[in-house]
Amino acid sequence: MILILFIGYKGYTAQRNSSLSAQENRSSTENHVLVEIPPGSGIFDIGRILAREKVISNAFCFDLIAKFSGLGGRLKPGKYNLKKDMSYLEVIEILSQDHLAPKKKYYKLTIPEGFTVGQVADRLGENTPIDAEEFKNLVLSGDGFKVADYNFLRDIPIESLEGYLFPKTYEFSEDKTAKDVLKMMLFQFNEEFDKFDLNRAQEKGLTIHEIITIASLIEKEVRVPEERELVSAVIYNRLQKKMPLEFCATVQYVLPERKASLSTEDLKIDSPYNTYIYRGLPPGPICNPGSASIKAALNPASVDYLYFVLTSSDGHHTFTSSYDEFLKVKKEVKKGW
Repeated sequence: MILILFIGYKGYTAQRNSSLSAQENRSSTENHVLVEIPPGSGIFDIGRILAREKVISNAFCFDLIAKFSGLGGRLKPGKYNLKKDMSYLEVIEILSQDHLAPKKKYYKLTIPEGFTVGQVADRLGENTPIDAEEFKNLVLSGDGFKVADYNFLRDIPIESLEGYLFPKTYEFSEDKTAKDVLKMMLFQFNEEFDKFDLNRAQEKGLTIHEIITIASLIEKEVRVPEERELVSAVIYNRLQKKMPLEFCATVQYVLPERKASLSTEDLKIDSPYNTYIYRGLPPGPICNPGSASIKAALNPASVDYLYFVLTSSDGHHTFTSSYDEFLKVKKEVKKGW
């Protein structure tokens, strides 16, 4: 009881001093402050925000008075137009009512695994105020690197940030810019990628950029989850033997629009992304891979497969280490289809 009385007295004196100070400054326009209370904030968290903005003098007293007032559970998140040196009860009353600044509109956007920059930009443009072309140009130019400074950005040999827009459901307010949204996606990539063990990449002398490039190939070629590590193994095995990867997905990446099947002329397109005519990995990722494909890129299966053929409409492949067997499977598939 003594402790409560002492705290109550401190709260009363602080409130009284705040009220006197507020009366002296009511006419000053500089005394106003816009305070944002994030969703999920507790009473003491709110008190700390208010104290930091000098709306009140003591967060602990605010916590106590809010609880004893019976309004502590009604404090609402949002933006409030408040004044410095307000009384505790006055602030509590405002925060427990609908005296909020105009509410912002929020957008929720889901980026699936395997989306390219173009697809991400189109979805942004169709569902949010973000301009699709502005976002696309930002990501595919050197300007995108100025948005955030992360270690994974430092060894990228090209200007494009394809591959680093982490697939996820994002939520952001209507006032966010293309740069803000890109920064959110790069931050999420950094958070997710930090969870992986990079020892395997270091053992093979691969950079983060090369790992994400491999992950993007896996993401585009695989429809059945258990085949990710197998396709990863094929990539590693072909690279080790200095064989061209010959992935259709890399050719599709440079075509103006996706085709159901590639023609002989398509396979002759002169592009560093055409893995039929250029050996090694393409210059960069061909899509934005998810965690499962990144994990597979870091942990290929211990098999000697060099070839795989789509043998089922549900996405299953047949894998082989023999070229003759590969041709045989292809022949059987053509007969069946």
